[in-house]
Amino acid sequence: MECILLNACYSDVQATALIQHINYVIGMNRKVPDAAAIAFSIGFYDGIGAGESVETAYKLGCSEIETDLPNLSSTNRKLIPIQSPESEHPLVLPDYLIPVLKQKEQLNEIVPALAVSTPKAQLEPLIGHSDWIRSLAFSPDGKTILSSSNDRTVRVWDIEAGRLLHLLTGHRDRVKCVGISPDGQLLLSCSPDAQVRVWDKKLLTHKKTGDCRHLVKASSRLMTLVNALPISSNPQRPIFATGAEHGKVSIWHLETGQLQRTIQAHSSPVLSLAFSADGKWLASGSQNKTIKLWDLDSPNEQPLYVIEDAHLNQILSLAISSQHQILVSGGADRTIKLWDLVTGKKRAPKHILEGHAGQVWCVAVSPDGTRIASASADFTVKLWNIETGDLLQTFTGHLGEVRSVAFSPDGKLLASGGDDLEIKLWKMSN
Repeated sequence: MECILLNACYSDVQATALIQHINYVIGMNRKVPDAAAIAFSIGFYDGIGAGESVETAYKLGCSEIETDLPNLSSTNRKLIPIQSPESEHPLVLPDYLIPVLKQKEQLNEIVPALAVSTPKAQLEPLIGHSDWIRSLAFSPDGKTILSSSNDRTVRVWDIEAGRLLHLLTGHRDRVKCVGISPDGQLLLSCSPDAQVRVWDKKLLTHKKTGDCRHLVKASSRLMTLVNALPISSNPQRPIFATGAEHGKVSIWHLETGQLQRTIQAHSSPVLSLAFSADGKWLASGSQNKTIKLWDLDSPNEQPLYVIEDAHLNQILSLAISSQHQILVSGGADRTIKLWDLVTGKKRAPKHILEGHAGQVWCVAVSPDGTRIASASADFTVKLWNIETGDLLQTFTGHLGEVRSVAFSPDGKLLASGGDDLEIKLWKMSN
């Protein structure tokens, strides 16, 4: 931490105490009018946001007070004019209007952690959604990306050209999840109307908006929130799954949309699902903090194992690294946890990955199974080493909660999207 701004009355005492530990602290030595405090904040944060030093940002804040604050001694409430730095007689404001900048005698050297960086997106963001972005999926060839949003649309983007290819409409509510079949020909999307729409990519070739190939009614209830829509990556198992708020998990045939099986998996809403690479196992996470693993070849409805109280709160996302036999879970308790896929035991040497300051909305595993990407309500995306649990990188730049993250099939790109309506594309280093 480099600087603390105590933009409050009589905060000089606290500033004096804090300066023993922080390089810069700004406080007020007396009672300060709201107008002066607001004016200083505008100038100071504008300076910080522009990359200026704390000292320069402090001067800009003071200048903002001189510029914007009406002359308190004037009945006409005239604005005080700006004074140039070369002025021989600069304006003198009352002491109680001037914030106090304290600087530590020996400044601590600010050394950024090796694991944290703030690289700019290497590709231009994809912009077009008018509401929160909820889900992302790359095509198998890595040339396009599918996105869904609270604006009730699904969009197909050309990554290299950075432009919209297709706008898919028809959902009557927000589109919570999307997915793409292993051959890239079928695009799936679902929303709280309990409908899964299956779009045929071939029918979208010559038009912007297309009709879906068929509808899948994920629930007999009129309105059922479908929270998860994973697709098996194994072409020999052409299936997808839905998890709904009534606790049921349903397995569907990808090509025909026919229901194959329903499992009463949880006693609370199913919030997350993930297939193993061969499509034989399915992990489910619920609102009541439970994770279960299911063998889809088994006729009974008993899970292979149950992880009770896997997180302190809801299980928001699941992903599987079949190469390392690791199940990854992201929770509303701001943590990521690693589990042995076969046994459900806590993964060693590092079971809990901590670092996010907000709930973890989404986790994804890289195609080679070595890295985890996590999207959080703290506006960041983080990259982790799956074997050691070490934080590799932190991506900043989103101006809202990040709700989805996805790796390209070759692992060279990472896409993220959320509340700021932008899909950001990050180039991955080796």
